[in-house]
Amino acid sequence: MSAPIRAVLFDYGNVLVGWSPRKLYARLIPDPDRLDYFLDHVCPMSWHMLHDEGQAMADTIPARQAQFPEFAAEIAAWKTDFAEMITGEITGSTHLVKELAAAQVPQYVLTNMPSEMVETCFGPFDFPRHFKDIIVSGDEKTAKPLKPIFDISLKRMGGLAAEEVFFTDDSPANIAAAASYGFVTHLFTEPEALRLAMREAGLPV
Repeated sequence: MSAPIRAVLFDYGNVLVGWSPRKLYARLIPDPDRLDYFLDHVCPMSWHMLHDEGQAMADTIPARQAQFPEFAAEIAAWKTDFAEMITGEITGSTHLVKELAAAQVPQYVLTNMPSEMVETCFGPFDFPRHFKDIIVSGDEKTAKPLKPIFDISLKRMGGLAAEEVFFTDDSPANIAAAASYGFVTHLFTEPEALRLAMREAGLPV
């Protein structure tokens, strides 16, 4: 018989709050082909992962500008206009946060995020007050899907076992990793599917 769920661990970006670099850069780079090139080659997610792993944008941006000088201004905007990448609260998901809080279910966040953008990403919203703790990859200098950040999360959750934690994330790689570590997992696609998965896991939503 499976262990009862004692806590919920949420990813943040594109589970609770929308995040899309394309939102910002569609304004800065109107040409679709040039926009795709920028996001695929100049500032791809593999480059942004350096920030998630704890490297400062003050270091990575000048290095990238030296490599792509024709995009120097646009690369600088990755830091100066980061807030414009946030597309807003995913209200169906944050309703679940509020329902779980009302039912006194402990809730946490595990997010791949640069340390320097935590206030930008969390500050505009009220619902993060319901989280007992927020584990930020940039602070820990390790990121999902690597096992160390999941181990850190379990320690921050008071030493819970992985099988006692319901974890949801929009990344298949992160979900596959978490499942292999023993977490009860749900690949996030939309809030109602998340609600059903939580109910199946015995959570009061």
